[in-house]
Amino acid sequence: MKTRREILQGLIVSIGGGSLLNSCGGIAKVALPSEDAAQFYNEEETAWVARISDFIIPRTETPGALDVNVPRFLDGLMAEWANSETQENHRRGIKKIQNQLGKGYLTLSEEGARDLLEDLDKSAFEGRPSEYSEYRSLKSLITQAYFASEDGALLERKWVAVPGRWDPRVEI
Repeated sequence: MKTRREILQGLIVSIGGGSLLNSCGGIAKVALPSEDAAQFYNEEETAWVARISDFIIPRTETPGALDVNVPRFLDGLMAEWANSETQENHRRGIKKIQNQLGKGYLTLSEEGARDLLEDLDKSAFEGRPSEYSEYRSLKSLITQAYFASEDGALLERKWVAVPGRWDPRVEI
C-alpha cells in the first residue's frame, strides 16, 4: 500500500509532466518540399506519380490526391525517410510501372490513360501479385499519403476506389 507521501509525489510528477508536455507546442506538421523543388523524384517521375495518383484518387465531392499534394508528400517521404535501398527499389518500381503502361502513357488522353491504368489495376489484383508488386506498393503509398493528409483524414467520407473495384467473395 502506498503512503500519502508517495501518492502526493506521483500527483506532483503527473501534473508537472502534463504541463511540460502542454508547453511543447501545437500540432506537428509534415514539411513538404516547395512546389517547384522536388527532392527525390526527377521531372518525369513526378509527372508519372501525379498522373497515377490523380486516377487512383480523383477529385469528387471531396479533394483528390493532387489537391492534397500526394506526389509532393511521397517525394518528401522518399527523400527524408527512406533509406537508399528503399529509394532504389521505389525508383525501380516506377520504371517497371512505366514499362507496363508504356512510354506514351503521359501523352494519352484522360480516357485512354484511365483505361490502361484500370487494366493494370485489374491484373495486379487478380492473382499474380509478384508480377505487379511495384504497382500494388505504389497504390498503397498513394492511398496512405492521401489519408495522412488533413483533408484526406477529415473530409473524405466516401472514397470511390478508382480504378478497379473490390468485390468481396465468401465461399461457404
